Amino acid sequence: MKALVTGAAGFIGSHVVDRLREDGWDVIGLDSLDPGVHHGPPSYLRSDTDYCFADLRYWEPDARFQDVEFLVHLAALGGVTRAAREPDNVIDANCRGTARLLRFARQWHKLRRIVHASSFSVYGANYSYRCSACDRHCRAERRPEDLQSGRFEVRCPTCGEDATIVPIDTSAPASPLETYGASKYMQELCYAGFDHCPVTILRFSSVYGARLRLDDGEATIIARLAGWIKAGIAPELFEDGEQIRDWVYVGDLVEAVRRLAAGAPAPAVVNVCTGVPVTLRQACVHLGAALGKPCTPRVKGGFRNGDMRHCLGDPAVFRALIGRDPVSLESGARFLVA
Repeated sequence: MKALVTGAAGFIGSHVVDRLREDGWDVIGLDSLDPGVHHGPPSYLRSDTDYCFADLRYWEPDARFQDVEFLVHLAALGGVTRAAREPDNVIDANCRGTARLLRFARQWHKLRRIVHASSFSVYGANYSYRCSACDRHCRAERRPEDLQSGRFEVRCPTCGEDATIVPIDTSAPASPLETYGASKYMQELCYAGFDHCPVTILRFSSVYGARLRLDDGEATIIARLAGWIKAGIAPELFEDGEQIRDWVYVGDLVEAVRRLAAGAPAPAVVNVCTGVPVTLRQACVHLGAALGKPCTPRVKGGFRNGDMRHCLGDPAVFRALIGRDPVSLESGARFLVA
């Protein structure tokens, strides 16, 4: 059995490689070692894995790849900030790289499944809210005058009361708001008409775990919070700190990949999330407890244009795929700071 993992030197990809090797797969790890992320090959790369360091945009597969049976495509240039700064580079790497990979994959006659890594960012603002007062549904938009007056929750346009987020599922249409999200959705569209083998698209909520870089200037929210707390710095939170996020443990994601490698059935698109709402304030408490550094964040108010109030996914399909409830951040925070 042979698997190809793109982005194999990255945070998520390295965990996928570990699990596939433990399950007896021969693994080729493909990675560009992008200097925006890596300062050379990471120390956690495995001696029993065949690595190929190349950029998908220019990569030419050799005979090693002809008998690949399982492909996990994680390679992408990430980060909303980086995508805003380098839109041409991010779109080119993510979209042209995926298109070239699929051109070669069509020639691999033993290939029986592809797992593609996408993102909740493809949903953009297409979250739905329900008003607890009048039970009406509304969209996620917030009025500038509400934000300026310190009223941060999404308000029902009918009665004006605060509305509660409804966990998003894959029936929500894609409508990315920025370049990174657009590039991830364009990656998904590369599979249109691809009938060489089944494809499962995993849309990741925010992923955390060991090997996530805490010192990266463009790190995810959870990595920044952990980095600040580890350094003894009280995190500063915009708005009121009650923004909800849905953080998923990398080990649960890897379990989904493992089951797909073993032939588990799955729909074309799966939300990888917990469905457990965690506020930024609560995240600081959980991370502080895991680090042994009790943390009280500083809530400075204000807001940033374009920020989503809440992000929360429906984990029903993901839960069925991994055969249990996903790990909550309260339980999993210790893995991030280990």
